[in-house]
Amino acid sequence: MGDSFQDLVGSEPWLSELQSAAPLVDRALESLADSLSEDGALSSEEKGVVVASIAATKGDLDGCRHWVESRCGDFAEWRMLAALLFLSRGSMPAKTLLTATGNIEESEPRAPTPAKPDPVEMEEYFRGVFGQLPVRVTLLQNHAPDALETYFLLRQGTLAGSSLDPMLAQLVLVGVNAADRQEDFTFEHGLGAVKEGASEAHLVEAGVCSMLYGGLASWTAAAAAITRVLSDSDNHTF
Repeated sequence: MGDSFQDLVGSEPWLSELQSAAPLVDRALESLADSLSEDGALSSEEKGVVVASIAATKGDLDGCRHWVESRCGDFAEWRMLAALLFLSRGSMPAKTLLTATGNIEESEPRAPTPAKPDPVEMEEYFRGVFGQLPVRVTLLQNHAPDALETYFLLRQGTLAGSSLDPMLAQLVLVGVNAADRQEDFTFEHGLGAVKEGASEAHLVEAGVCSMLYGGLASWTAAAAAITRVLSDSDNHTF
């Protein structure tokens, strides 16, 4: 039995049982470990960031901490990544990631809170991103303008113009959404990643990162989304 899969995710008793199920299962787990450990279009450290983010969204604190400590290299933008996870999945994944990275008890001076965004600015932003105003925007615009401001500021502040690399941010959300088998959102963030310079190989590797926590079904969702991205990206208005 190989050890690279246990090295990748941390040694726990259930892993030995899983690997002992059958030689082909053991080999399959080793090949997944190889995929996540080797540099490709994404570096092994970038894959680590994607998988740590997925672990946080699944509430696996120990697994997230293992990835952060052993697989993410010198990556340091954990607070911004937590804000990205808050945008995508809410408070608990953000808390899990910050706990795993030891950032909760460290206090730093906060930047001044910016002024409220102009409604025209927000509308122009969403039209620029989506090519139109999707229903999820117009519903907030018409009935919950403060929540629209939340959506706008979190999206603008984490997906572009921040200390977090915008392509990696989009690829993290490709992996997170694929792990939850959310094909439409995987597609949307796949398009965003292509806009930021991602290749087909980048998208595939981000999708593969989802398999550890999302199983083979997550790759099915990722593959369907990537196929749509490759056929639609040339004509999509961002």
